[in-house]
Amino acid sequence: MKKFIYIFFAISIVSTSCTKEEGCTDSFATNFNIDAENDDGSCVFGVAGGSWITQSTTTNGSMSVTFGGFTVLDSAINYTETNPDSLDPYKLTMTENGMYTQYDVANNIVEGGTWSVSGDQLTLNTPDTSLVLSVNSISRDNVSLSLTINESENDMGATINYNITQTINSLREW
Repeated sequence: MKKFIYIFFAISIVSTSCTKEEGCTDSFATNFNIDAENDDGSCVFGVAGGSWITQSTTTNGSMSVTFGGFTVLDSAINYTETNPDSLDPYKLTMTENGMYTQYDVANNIVEGGTWSVSGDQLTLNTPDTSLVLSVNSISRDNVSLSLTINESENDMGATINYNITQTINSLREW
């Protein structure tokens, strides 16, 4: 009986010591586990770190102009832009301390400000306004953000109505 207890105890120790800790093994993830030896697919990524290089912007929606109660323009908007010279923003760098810098295609600083995330909402506080974008998806190397603009303005007697959603698809450069 003693042999059985010793063998059971030895097997228990061996099987426990062979178990490897699972978790996120990607050091860029927000939930990186330095002790994990096996990646369990649980890695979570945020917007901070590296630079986001815009690959495309897709704009969908409508714009209408009325003058004196008469419709002068009623237009549907649906296009995708992939030319780097026309992409805005071209490059965004967001730091862990809540600061961001926007660059043009020639790597010149366009503007900077602060950012914050709450749920799936990314807020960019620019020098003259705040933009609230929806985070559609985010992974280690890709992000898709959407900005919806629902505005109405009057200009010299004309009323201009915008209902536009712009989706920005970017790759992260580490």
